[in-house]
Parts: sequence; C-alpha cells; structure tokens
Amino acid sequence: MQVFAKRDHGFDPAGWPLVAFGKEGNRDALLRASKPGDRVVFVGTQGEPTAPEERGRLLGMAEFARIAVNTRDIVDPGLMQARDLNEDGTHVWGWALPMVRAWRFTEPRLKLIDVLREQLSYEATVRAVLLDDADAGMVMALPKDEVPVAVNARVRGLTEAVDAITGTGPTTGLTPTSWEGSVSHDATREAWTYAMRFGRRNIWKVGHAQDVEERLRQINLHVPHEELGEQWRLHAQQRWPTSLQAFEMEQRVFGAMKSFRTQGERLRCTENQLLQAWTGSLTSTSGC
Repeated sequence: MQVFAKRDHGFDPAGWPLVAFGKEGNRDALLRASKPGDRVVFVGTQGEPTAPEERGRLLGMAEFARIAVNTRDIVDPGLMQARDLNEDGTHVWGWALPMVRAWRFTEPRLKLIDVLREQLSYEATVRAVLLDDADAGMVMALPKDEVPVAVNARVRGLTEAVDAITGTGPTTGLTPTSWEGSVSHDATREAWTYAMRFGRRNIWKVGHAQDVEERLRQINLHVPHEELGEQWRLHAQQRWPTSLQAFEMEQRVFGAMKSFRTQGERLRCTENQLLQAWTGSLTSTSGC
C-alpha cells in the first residue's frame, strides 16, 4: 500500500467524499501512480478558508476508488459555496476520485512538521505527492477513528462495473475488513455497536469496536477531563457476531440521525431521540 499526501481546505468524508483537484491532469497523475488500496493523507493549508486550528495539521486519511469522476456528480449542490465555483459556473475542484473509506486523526491533531521528516513541497498543493516508506509508516501509526463516507449510488455502480470488467474482485472496501499490523483485527470476530455520551450533555458518539472498554479508554486519553470535569461515558452497547454487523448497525443509526450529525461520529440530540434511532436500528441486515 502506498500513501500520498495532499494539502486541502478541510476533511469532510460525510459531505465531501472526494480527493479533488483543480485540473484533470493532476487527478489523472494520481490515477497513474496509484494502485488499489492506496491512501491519501489530507493536510490543512496554511490560509483561508481552512479553519485556524486545522492549518498545517494532519486532518485525515482516505482510501479512494481509482475511478475518475466529476465533483458536481458527487457533492450535494447545497453544500457548495461561492468560493467553490469559477466565474463561468464550473467547479474550482472539478476533477476527483471518490473516497470509499476514511479515517480522522484523533485530537490533538499533529502538525505535519512534527510527523514528517520534511515539509511537503508546493506540488502537494495541487497534486497528491507520494510519501516515502518512513513517512508513510509514521502516518499510518497515528491514532485515528474510521468515519462514515457518503458513497452515492453512482460511485457504487461505477465501482461494481469496474469489478465486473476486470474480474479482480472488489476494488475497495466499504465495510470492515480483516488486517494485521501492530495490532491484529479480524472482521469475523464478535463486535459491539456503542453509543457514548459526553458527560451529561446532549453530545453523543456512535461507533463500533471489538473491545468497547479499550475504545472508551483511548477516546478519553485526548479529553482534558481534569480541567473539564467530564468525559465520554458508555451509554449503550449492542453485541453482534461480526464487525460487519456492528458496522451496519452503526450506519443505520447514522442514517436515522442524519439531521443531527455534527463532526465525525458525533451527534447532537436528546437522549430520547438517540434511543428511538438506536432501537429502530437493532435489526441485522447480514442474515446472521
């Protein structure tokens, strides 16, 4: 697996599920250089419209489908702003590759210069540049949370068409898979869908994990609870025979709570609203 890096104004797989470029040639350069399963790391630019707290920092990482698309065909027009459009109405970042999986680096997100051995070249502002093995290893070792990606029907159809033509099997993974690294993960093992609450606030975090207690511990490592007097607490959990089924329930909850989404896996809603979505999402779709 290769890891590329690209500067961007933000990282929003749920609303903007693309690796986007201003020129067709820059997108196609990544197509030529990449292989199935490769990833792109997003680094916040140093100026507007990037939020001040994200400038120069490693924001997230995405696996992408090697399928050329037009941004207008993927992104909800209601999410586009004036700065996203040229005077003739074409999109500033009109050439793209769709994300299929995404991970957000956990807080506090580190500055690029604290992780990579050298600053990225200017080329990373317009293109995705390949990281060497040492820098790629450093990035892959950073703590991160997998986050939902808005994969629309057109992207799914294109991906399936490519799979059928090439006969190589799935181009990419939209769901949990088994892998081995510093920690092994078996997608066929039992897992839990969880809902966590921040203190007594109406802020919730929904996700899935094979070890919920360890997941909770890791999340709270980045919360200054000694200053705030509150932290994430487990509110509900549902056991499933496999990670796939736990992931599917997580996605059903997110689907039911679409209008309550804030950032990443977080929701802002009342306890009753979450409970209604939770109980309505308990039916498995995997036949197990």
